[in-house]
Amino acid sequence: MGVLKKFEQRLEGLVNGTFAKVFKSEVQPVEIAGALQRECDNNATIWNRDRTVVPNDFIVELSTPDFERLSPYSGQLGDELAGMVRDYAKQQRYTFMGPIKVHLEKADDLDTGLYRVRSRTLASSSSQQGGPGGGAAAAPAAPQGGRPGGY
Repeated sequence: MGVLKKFEQRLEGLVNGTFAKVFKSEVQPVEIAGALQRECDNNATIWNRDRTVVPNDFIVELSTPDFERLSPYSGQLGDELAGMVRDYAKQQRYTFMGPIKVHLEKADDLDTGLYRVRSRTLASSSSQQGGPGGGAAAAPAAPQGGRPGGY
């Protein structure tokens, strides 16, 4: 990742994190959707001219109040966010190594309105067809991401 991109991410996290702390706003699902899209963009791996692979397993860490508010809907919200990631990936011509999963977790070190997204590329247990939304099975990659959110 380039120096400029790292600087931009730190600046964005600092500014948005400060606003979230000052205004104590709750995390909204649309913010998480945008963060998942950025996570795909930031962790895209170009395999060849026709194939760019992005993470397919996402963990969204939320503050205790945000987690308690959103956790009753975590299954439906995870499915909805996975669908948004799939649609975005199709637009960007990204591919996945396995099914897309989005999980919510509680993080005691985050204040209301702040979140973190971690991602990794996990291979499916059976081979899938290539193209957007699918890919051949391969060994899982190391975890990526882990930046503080509040985007």
